[in-house]
Amino acid sequence: MKKEKFYFEEVYFMKISGLSVVQIPHSQSYGVYTPQGIQIAQVWMGQDGQLAYDLVALGYICKALAKRWDIKAK
Repeated sequence: MKKEKFYFEEVYFMKISGLSVVQIPHSQSYGVYTPQGIQIAQVWMGQDGQLAYDLVALGYICKALAKRWDIKAK
């Protein structure tokens, strides 16, 4: 996971199955983007603080979305 400044907020983003996943600041909500920058999903995982479980679930979600949008992981 990589941390960057974005619009004066710190956000975390990661690459999963060729898709970019950005955590919305101060929440367990994630935006999923194609390599071209098009948002194809927004996922809310609940405010339970279990980020490791979120990452596992996002792996399955991104794998399905990459297959649906025919995106190959690099």
